[in-house]
Amino acid sequence: MKTVAIICEYNPLTNGHVRHLTSAREQTGCDTVVCVMSGSFVQRGEAAITDKYSRASTAVFLGADIVVELPLIYAISPADNFAYGAIKTIAAFPDVEYISFGSECGDAELLTKVAMLLIEEPLELKNLLQGFLKDGYSFPKARALAVDEYAGLNENYSEIKGLLDFPNNILGIAYISAIIKAGLDIKIHTIKRMGAGYNDDAFDTEFPSATAIRSAIRQGDLAKIKQYVPAETFSELLQLNEQVKSSTDPLDSLSDMIIFKLKGMSGHDLEHYYDVSGGLNNRIKLAASTTTTLDQLLEAAKTKRYTVARLRRICLYALFDITKEMYEEAVRSPAYIEIIAISSKRKDILAALSESCRNVLTRFSDVNRVDKSLRVLVKLDFVAQGTLDIINRADKFNRKMIIV
Repeated sequence: MKTVAIICEYNPLTNGHVRHLTSAREQTGCDTVVCVMSGSFVQRGEAAITDKYSRASTAVFLGADIVVELPLIYAISPADNFAYGAIKTIAAFPDVEYISFGSECGDAELLTKVAMLLIEEPLELKNLLQGFLKDGYSFPKARALAVDEYAGLNENYSEIKGLLDFPNNILGIAYISAIIKAGLDIKIHTIKRMGAGYNDDAFDTEFPSATAIRSAIRQGDLAKIKQYVPAETFSELLQLNEQVKSSTDPLDSLSDMIIFKLKGMSGHDLEHYYDVSGGLNNRIKLAASTTTTLDQLLEAAKTKRYTVARLRRICLYALFDITKEMYEEAVRSPAYIEIIAISSKRKDILAALSESCRNVLTRFSDVNRVDKSLRVLVKLDFVAQGTLDIINRADKFNRKMIIV
Protein backbone atom coordinates (compact mmCIF):
# COMPACT_ATOMS: atom_id res chain seq x y z
CA MET A 1 0.00 0.00 0.00
CA LYS A 2 1.63 3.22 -1.22
CA THR A 3 0.11 6.20 0.59
CA VAL A 4 -0.07 9.97 0.12
CA ALA A 5 -1.33 12.00 3.07
CA ILE A 6 -3.23 15.30 2.84
CA ILE A 7 -3.73 17.66 5.78
CA CYS A 8 -6.96 19.58 5.32
CA GLU A 9 -9.96 21.41 6.74
CA TYR A 10 -12.39 21.21 3.79
CA ASN A 11 -14.31 24.13 5.25
CA PRO A 12 -16.19 23.52 2.99
CA LEU A 13 -14.84 21.11 0.38
CA THR A 14 -14.54 22.99 -2.93
CA ASN A 15 -13.71 22.21 -6.56
CA GLY A 16 -10.15 23.30 -5.80
CA HIS A 17 -9.92 20.65 -3.09
CA VAL A 18 -11.19 17.98 -5.50
CA ARG A 19 -8.51 19.06 -7.98
CA HIS A 20 -5.90 18.60 -5.25
CA LEU A 21 -7.22 15.14 -4.26
CA THR A 22 -7.02 13.99 -7.85
CA SER A 23 -3.59 15.53 -8.50
CA ALA A 24 -2.09 14.11 -5.32
CA ARG A 25 -3.02 10.55 -6.29
CA GLU A 26 -2.05 10.87 -9.94
CA GLN A 27 1.19 12.82 -9.57
CA THR A 28 2.60 10.75 -6.70
CA GLY A 29 1.51 7.40 -8.14
CA CYS A 30 0.03 6.40 -4.79
CA ASP A 31 -2.88 3.98 -4.50
CA THR A 32 -4.09 5.26 -1.12
CA VAL A 33 -5.08 8.81 -0.15
CA VAL A 34 -5.29 9.52 3.59
CA CYS A 35 -6.81 12.82 4.71
CA VAL A 36 -6.10 14.21 8.18
CA MET A 37 -8.90 16.73 8.62
CA SER A 38 -9.72 19.30 11.28
CA GLY A 39 -12.99 18.38 12.94
CA SER A 40 -15.44 20.76 14.57
CA PHE A 41 -13.19 23.82 14.84
CA VAL A 42 -10.44 25.01 12.54
CA GLN A 43 -6.99 26.55 12.78
CA ARG A 44 -8.03 30.21 12.76
CA GLY A 45 -10.14 29.65 15.86
CA GLU A 46 -13.46 29.40 14.02
CA ALA A 47 -16.22 26.82 14.00
CA ALA A 48 -16.32 24.66 10.86
CA ILE A 49 -19.07 25.68 8.45
CA THR A 50 -20.44 22.09 8.28
CA ASP A 51 -20.02 19.11 10.57
CA LYS A 52 -17.00 16.83 10.28
CA TYR A 53 -19.01 13.74 9.27
CA SER A 54 -20.54 15.47 6.25
CA ARG A 55 -17.21 16.92 5.13
CA ALA A 56 -15.38 13.62 5.58
CA SER A 57 -17.94 11.48 3.77
CA THR A 58 -17.96 13.93 0.85
CA ALA A 59 -14.16 13.80 0.70
CA VAL A 60 -14.24 9.99 0.50
CA PHE A 61 -16.96 10.07 -2.14
CA LEU A 62 -14.83 12.44 -4.22
CA GLY A 63 -11.46 10.75 -4.01
CA ALA A 64 -10.07 10.13 -0.51
CA ASP A 65 -9.80 6.56 0.77
CA ILE A 66 -10.01 7.43 4.45
CA VAL A 67 -10.50 10.60 6.51
CA VAL A 68 -9.31 10.78 10.11
CA GLU A 69 -9.68 13.63 12.55
CA LEU A 70 -6.84 15.93 13.49
CA PRO A 71 -7.24 16.10 17.30
CA LEU A 72 -8.87 19.36 18.39
CA ILE A 73 -5.92 20.33 20.57
CA TYR A 74 -3.77 20.55 17.42
CA ALA A 75 -6.50 21.69 15.01
CA ILE A 76 -6.89 25.00 16.85
CA SER A 77 -3.17 25.56 17.40
CA PRO A 78 -0.69 27.99 15.81
CA ALA A 79 0.81 26.79 12.50
CA ASP A 80 3.88 24.98 13.88
CA ASN A 81 1.88 23.05 16.49
CA PHE A 82 -0.93 22.38 14.02
CA ALA A 83 1.68 20.85 11.72
CA TYR A 84 3.28 18.86 14.53
CA GLY A 85 -0.05 17.23 15.43
CA ALA A 86 -0.92 16.50 11.81
CA ILE A 87 2.45 14.88 11.05
CA LYS A 88 2.28 12.90 14.32
CA THR A 89 -1.09 11.53 13.18
CA ILE A 90 0.19 10.76 9.68
CA ALA A 91 3.21 8.93 11.10
CA ALA A 92 0.86 6.44 12.78
CA PHE A 93 -0.15 5.16 9.32
CA PRO A 94 1.94 2.50 7.57
CA ASP A 95 3.65 3.12 4.22
CA VAL A 96 3.15 6.88 3.95
CA GLU A 97 5.45 7.84 1.09
CA TYR A 98 4.27 11.40 0.40
CA ILE A 99 2.61 14.34 2.03
CA SER A 100 0.77 16.59 -0.41
CA PHE A 101 -0.41 20.16 0.08
CA GLY A 102 -1.28 23.24 -1.92
CA SER A 103 1.00 26.26 -1.76
CA GLU A 104 1.25 29.67 -3.35
CA CYS A 105 4.85 28.84 -4.24
CA GLY A 106 4.32 25.39 -5.79
CA ASP A 107 8.02 24.54 -5.35
CA ALA A 108 8.81 21.79 -2.81
CA GLU A 109 12.58 22.38 -2.95
CA LEU A 110 12.22 26.08 -2.20
CA LEU A 111 9.85 25.46 0.70
CA THR A 112 12.25 22.83 2.07
CA LYS A 113 15.08 25.37 1.87
CA VAL A 114 13.10 27.76 4.08
CA ALA A 115 12.23 24.95 6.49
CA MET A 116 15.89 24.01 6.86
CA LEU A 117 16.84 27.66 7.43
CA LEU A 118 14.26 28.02 10.19
CA ILE A 119 15.39 24.79 11.84
CA GLU A 120 19.07 25.74 11.73
CA GLU A 121 18.30 29.38 12.64
CA PRO A 122 21.70 31.01 12.16
CA LEU A 123 22.59 33.68 14.73
CA GLU A 124 22.07 36.48 12.22
CA LEU A 125 18.50 35.34 11.55
CA LYS A 126 17.82 34.83 15.26
CA ASN A 127 18.93 38.38 16.05
CA LEU A 128 16.76 39.79 13.27
CA LEU A 129 13.76 37.88 14.61
CA GLN A 130 14.31 39.16 18.15
CA GLY A 131 14.54 42.70 16.82
CA PHE A 132 11.19 42.52 15.06
CA LEU A 133 9.57 40.89 18.10
CA LYS A 134 10.82 43.78 20.24
CA ASP A 135 9.19 46.14 17.73
CA GLY A 136 5.84 44.61 18.68
CA TYR A 137 5.15 42.37 15.70
CA SER A 138 3.37 39.02 16.09
CA PHE A 139 5.67 36.00 15.87
CA PRO A 140 4.55 34.98 12.33
CA LYS A 141 4.98 38.53 11.01
CA ALA A 142 8.31 39.02 12.81
CA ARG A 143 9.61 35.75 11.38
CA ALA A 144 8.52 36.68 7.86
CA LEU A 145 10.23 40.07 8.12
CA ALA A 146 13.38 38.49 9.57
CA VAL A 147 13.61 35.89 6.80
CA ASP A 148 13.09 38.53 4.11
CA GLU A 149 15.82 40.74 5.56
CA TYR A 150 18.13 37.75 5.95
CA ALA A 151 17.46 36.76 2.33
CA GLY A 152 18.29 40.28 1.22
CA LEU A 153 21.64 40.12 3.01
CA ASN A 154 22.56 36.62 1.80
CA GLU A 155 22.37 36.08 -1.95
CA ASN A 156 22.20 32.29 -1.52
CA TYR A 157 18.76 32.83 -0.04
CA SER A 158 17.49 35.65 -2.25
CA GLU A 159 14.96 33.34 -3.93
CA ILE A 160 13.06 32.70 -0.68
CA LYS A 161 12.19 36.34 -0.11
CA GLY A 162 8.46 36.85 0.32
CA LEU A 163 7.55 33.16 0.73
CA LEU A 164 6.41 33.62 4.33
CA ASP A 165 3.92 36.28 3.28
CA PHE A 166 1.48 33.58 2.14
CA PRO A 167 -0.51 31.32 4.52
CA ASN A 168 -0.33 28.08 2.55
CA ASN A 169 3.42 28.45 2.11
CA ILE A 170 3.69 28.94 5.88
CA LEU A 171 1.74 25.76 6.60
CA GLY A 172 3.69 23.80 3.98
CA ILE A 173 6.99 24.91 5.53
CA ALA A 174 5.64 23.92 8.95
CA TYR A 175 4.75 20.43 7.65
CA ILE A 176 8.22 20.00 6.16
CA SER A 177 9.86 21.18 9.39
CA ALA A 178 7.79 18.70 11.43
CA ILE A 179 8.77 15.85 9.11
CA ILE A 180 12.46 16.74 9.35
CA LYS A 181 12.38 17.12 13.14
CA ALA A 182 10.62 13.76 13.49
CA GLY A 183 13.20 12.08 11.23
CA LEU A 184 10.51 10.70 8.94
CA ASP A 185 11.21 9.42 5.44
CA ILE A 186 8.28 11.17 3.76
CA LYS A 187 8.57 12.92 0.39
CA ILE A 188 7.08 16.34 -0.29
CA HIS A 189 4.51 16.93 -3.03
CA THR A 190 2.97 20.36 -3.51
CA ILE A 191 0.74 21.82 -6.19
CA LYS A 192 0.55 25.51 -6.91
CA ARG A 193 -2.67 27.09 -5.72
CA MET A 194 -4.77 28.42 -8.56
CA GLY A 195 -7.23 31.28 -8.39
CA ALA A 196 -7.89 33.53 -5.42
CA GLY A 197 -5.64 33.82 -2.40
CA TYR A 198 -6.54 32.34 0.96
CA ASN A 199 -8.32 35.42 2.29
CA ASP A 200 -9.53 36.79 -1.03
CA ASP A 201 -13.29 37.38 -1.21
CA ALA A 202 -13.35 37.64 -5.01
CA PHE A 203 -15.40 35.30 -7.23
CA ASP A 204 -13.80 36.35 -10.52
CA THR A 205 -11.71 33.19 -10.76
CA GLU A 206 -12.16 29.48 -11.43
CA PHE A 207 -11.16 28.59 -7.87
CA PRO A 208 -12.32 31.24 -5.37
CA SER A 209 -10.98 30.92 -1.84
CA ALA A 210 -12.81 28.97 0.85
CA THR A 211 -13.00 32.30 2.74
CA ALA A 212 -15.04 33.82 -0.10
CA ILE A 213 -17.28 30.77 -0.27
CA ARG A 214 -17.92 30.82 3.50
CA SER A 215 -18.75 34.51 3.33
CA ALA A 216 -21.35 33.87 0.62
CA ILE A 217 -22.83 30.97 2.62
CA ARG A 218 -23.24 33.13 5.73
CA GLN A 219 -24.97 35.77 3.64
CA GLY A 220 -27.39 33.12 2.41
CA ASP A 221 -26.19 33.54 -1.19
CA LEU A 222 -25.92 29.87 -2.13
CA ALA A 223 -26.57 30.53 -5.81
CA LYS A 224 -23.29 32.44 -5.91
CA ILE A 225 -21.22 29.41 -4.88
CA LYS A 226 -23.00 26.61 -6.74
CA GLN A 227 -20.52 26.42 -9.63
CA TYR A 228 -17.50 26.47 -7.31
CA VAL A 229 -18.31 23.49 -5.08
CA PRO A 230 -19.12 19.85 -5.86
CA ALA A 231 -22.81 18.92 -6.02
CA GLU A 232 -22.36 16.87 -2.81
CA THR A 233 -21.08 19.90 -0.89
CA PHE A 234 -23.87 22.07 -2.24
CA SER A 235 -26.44 19.50 -1.15
CA GLU A 236 -24.97 19.46 2.38
CA LEU A 237 -25.24 23.23 2.58
CA LEU A 238 -28.86 23.20 1.48
CA GLN A 239 -29.68 20.75 4.27
CA LEU A 240 -28.09 22.89 6.98
CA ASN A 241 -30.97 25.33 7.08
CA GLU A 242 -30.19 27.10 10.31
CA GLN A 243 -26.51 27.40 9.51
CA VAL A 244 -27.05 28.55 5.94
CA LYS A 245 -29.59 31.18 6.91
CA SER A 246 -27.40 32.62 9.64
CA SER A 247 -25.24 35.59 8.70
CA THR A 248 -22.73 34.88 11.45
CA ASP A 249 -20.08 32.32 12.23
CA PRO A 250 -21.46 29.51 14.44
CA LEU A 251 -18.73 30.42 16.95
CA ASP A 252 -20.49 33.74 17.50
CA SER A 253 -23.42 31.77 18.91
CA LEU A 254 -21.05 30.84 21.74
CA SER A 255 -20.24 34.49 22.40
CA ASP A 256 -22.27 34.73 25.59
CA MET A 257 -20.83 31.50 26.95
CA ILE A 258 -17.24 32.59 26.24
CA ILE A 259 -17.73 36.09 27.66
CA PHE A 260 -19.43 34.67 30.77
CA LYS A 261 -16.56 32.27 31.38
CA LEU A 262 -13.88 34.90 30.83
CA LYS A 263 -15.62 37.41 33.11
CA GLY A 264 -15.56 34.83 35.91
CA MET A 265 -11.80 34.31 35.59
CA SER A 266 -8.89 36.24 37.02
CA GLY A 267 -5.84 37.16 34.99
CA HIS A 268 -4.02 34.46 36.92
CA ASP A 269 -6.58 31.86 35.81
CA LEU A 270 -6.14 32.85 32.17
CA GLU A 271 -2.37 32.59 32.44
CA HIS A 272 -2.65 28.79 32.64
CA TYR A 273 -4.26 28.44 29.22
CA TYR A 274 -2.37 27.31 26.15
CA ASP A 275 -0.55 30.03 24.13
CA VAL A 276 -1.19 32.74 26.73
CA SER A 277 2.02 34.62 27.50
CA GLY A 278 3.62 38.04 27.75
CA GLY A 279 0.81 39.68 29.71
CA LEU A 280 -1.86 38.61 27.23
CA ASN A 281 -3.85 37.13 30.12
CA ASN A 282 -4.39 40.56 31.68
CA ARG A 283 -5.20 42.13 28.32
CA ILE A 284 -7.92 39.54 27.63
CA LYS A 285 -9.29 39.87 31.17
CA LEU A 286 -9.53 43.66 30.81
CA ALA A 287 -11.24 43.34 27.42
CA ALA A 288 -13.69 40.76 28.81
CA SER A 289 -14.61 43.04 31.72
CA THR A 290 -15.51 45.95 29.44
CA THR A 291 -17.27 44.18 26.54
CA THR A 292 -20.42 42.12 26.05
CA THR A 293 -19.79 40.22 22.81
CA LEU A 294 -16.96 38.17 21.39
CA ASP A 295 -16.48 40.56 18.47
CA GLN A 296 -16.13 43.47 20.88
CA LEU A 297 -13.62 41.54 22.97
CA LEU A 298 -11.50 40.65 19.94
CA GLU A 299 -11.50 44.25 18.75
CA ALA A 300 -10.52 45.55 22.19
CA ALA A 301 -7.74 43.00 22.75
CA LYS A 302 -6.08 42.83 19.35
CA THR A 303 -2.78 44.60 18.66
CA LYS A 304 0.00 44.36 16.09
CA ARG A 305 1.43 41.53 18.22
CA TYR A 306 -1.82 39.77 19.19
CA THR A 307 -3.76 38.83 16.08
CA VAL A 308 -7.50 38.15 15.97
CA ALA A 309 -6.84 34.52 14.96
CA ARG A 310 -4.66 33.97 18.03
CA LEU A 311 -7.23 35.62 20.29
CA ARG A 312 -10.05 33.51 18.84
CA ARG A 313 -8.03 30.36 19.51
CA ILE A 314 -7.38 31.43 23.09
CA CYS A 315 -11.10 31.99 23.60
CA LEU A 316 -11.63 28.37 22.54
CA TYR A 317 -8.88 27.20 24.88
CA ALA A 318 -10.73 28.91 27.71
CA LEU A 319 -14.07 27.47 26.60
CA PHE A 320 -12.74 23.92 26.42
CA ASP A 321 -10.24 24.25 29.30
CA ILE A 322 -7.18 23.56 27.14
CA THR A 323 -4.28 24.40 29.42
CA LYS A 324 -0.55 24.50 28.79
CA GLU A 325 -0.24 21.31 30.84
CA MET A 326 -2.84 19.56 28.66
CA TYR A 327 -0.92 20.44 25.51
CA GLU A 328 2.37 19.25 27.02
CA GLU A 329 0.71 15.96 27.97
CA ALA A 330 -0.64 15.61 24.42
CA VAL A 331 2.88 15.98 23.04
CA ARG A 332 4.15 13.27 25.39
CA SER A 333 1.29 10.90 24.56
CA PRO A 334 1.24 8.47 21.61
CA ALA A 335 -0.72 9.22 18.46
CA TYR A 336 -4.31 8.13 18.07
CA ILE A 337 -6.41 7.68 14.94
CA GLU A 338 -10.06 8.69 15.05
CA ILE A 339 -11.64 7.54 11.79
CA ILE A 340 -14.50 9.70 10.53
CA ALA A 341 -15.13 8.13 7.11
CA ILE A 342 -13.68 5.37 4.93
CA SER A 343 -14.34 3.95 1.49
CA SER A 344 -16.26 0.67 1.50
CA LYS A 345 -13.66 -0.63 -0.96
CA ARG A 346 -10.71 0.11 1.33
CA LYS A 347 -11.36 -1.74 4.56
CA ASP A 348 -7.88 -3.18 4.12
CA ILE A 349 -6.65 0.12 5.56
CA LEU A 350 -8.25 -0.80 8.89
CA ALA A 351 -6.31 -4.05 9.04
CA ALA A 352 -3.05 -2.25 8.29
CA LEU A 353 -3.82 0.42 10.90
CA SER A 354 -4.43 -2.17 13.61
CA GLU A 355 -0.85 -3.31 13.15
CA SER A 356 0.78 0.14 13.06
CA CYS A 357 -1.24 2.03 15.71
CA ARG A 358 -2.61 0.67 18.97
CA ASN A 359 -5.03 3.57 19.47
CA VAL A 360 -7.66 3.50 16.70
CA LEU A 361 -11.22 4.69 17.24
CA THR A 362 -14.28 4.33 15.00
CA ARG A 363 -16.87 5.51 17.55
CA PHE A 364 -17.03 7.37 20.87
CA SER A 365 -17.33 4.19 22.97
CA ASP A 366 -13.84 3.21 21.78
CA VAL A 367 -12.46 5.86 24.15
CA ASN A 368 -12.32 3.20 26.87
CA ARG A 369 -9.93 1.10 24.77
CA VAL A 370 -7.22 3.67 24.09
CA ASP A 371 -4.29 4.59 26.33
CA LYS A 372 -5.44 6.44 29.45
CA SER A 373 -3.27 9.43 28.59
CA LEU A 374 -5.34 9.94 25.43
CA ARG A 375 -8.83 9.78 26.88
CA VAL A 376 -9.04 13.46 27.79
CA LEU A 377 -8.02 14.39 24.23
CA VAL A 378 -10.51 12.03 22.60
CA LYS A 379 -13.33 13.28 24.82
CA LEU A 380 -12.34 16.83 23.91
CA ASP A 381 -12.91 16.02 20.21
CA PHE A 382 -16.40 14.72 20.93
CA VAL A 383 -17.28 17.60 23.27
CA ALA A 384 -16.35 20.01 20.47
CA GLN A 385 -18.73 18.18 18.11
CA GLY A 386 -21.42 18.19 20.80
CA THR A 387 -20.99 21.94 21.19
CA LEU A 388 -21.67 22.50 17.51
CA ASP A 389 -24.63 20.12 17.69
CA ILE A 390 -26.19 22.41 20.30
CA ILE A 391 -25.64 25.45 18.08
CA ASN A 392 -26.96 23.75 14.96
CA ARG A 393 -29.73 21.83 16.75
CA ALA A 394 -28.28 18.60 15.46
CA ASP A 395 -27.67 15.23 17.09
CA LYS A 396 -24.36 13.83 15.91
CA PHE A 397 -22.48 13.57 19.19
CA ASN A 398 -22.41 9.79 19.14
CA ARG A 399 -21.95 9.31 15.41
CA LYS A 400 -19.58 6.56 14.39
CA MET A 401 -17.30 6.06 11.41
CA ILE A 402 -19.14 6.47 8.10
CA ILE A 403 -18.58 3.89 5.36
CA VAL A 404 -18.99 5.49 1.94
